Amino acid sequence: MSFEIDWRKNFYGISWAHEKDRIVVSIVFEDKEEAAEISKNIENWSDKFTRLTIIEKEEDEFALCCYQDPQVSKSDKHIGLFRTGMRQSSGYNQVKPIIEEKAPLLQIAYAADAIDITTYEEISKLIPIRKFRIINEKDLKKQEYYYEKMSTLSN
Repeated sequence: MSFEIDWRKNFYGISWAHEKDRIVVSIVFEDKEEAAEISKNIENWSDKFTRLTIIEKEEDEFALCCYQDPQVSKSDKHIGLFRTGMRQSSGYNQVKPIIEEKAPLLQIAYAADAIDITTYEEISKLIPIRKFRIINEKDLKKQEYYYEKMSTLSN
């Protein structure tokens, strides 16, 4: 059995939303079929083994890495989500203290026009994240961030 992750990077970006007392990280795709396929896969993830890592980089950028630990996954298909080059804008800086306090929820969304929020459509249910962390890019040298490092190398 392979522990390799198929990193999906073909998404537009992320958006932040509030759901009761938690932040929702919506991963926004412009391809509805791809969003539906990924949604089917991640809705079966065990929240115990789901990881969401924000990697803060130099020059006010960050990357997002999300996956289910393939060593404990019962799925034959190991899909991970990865995107880099996102700006640590005011939106990120506003949600950072909130998500540091309480892990966010994850959701897959589709947008017919990613610039127009009215075209956004929720594709997946809300996925709880058990292990959430914000790390510095230098932390990728540590063994505990093996999959995060692999996601950045596959870029």
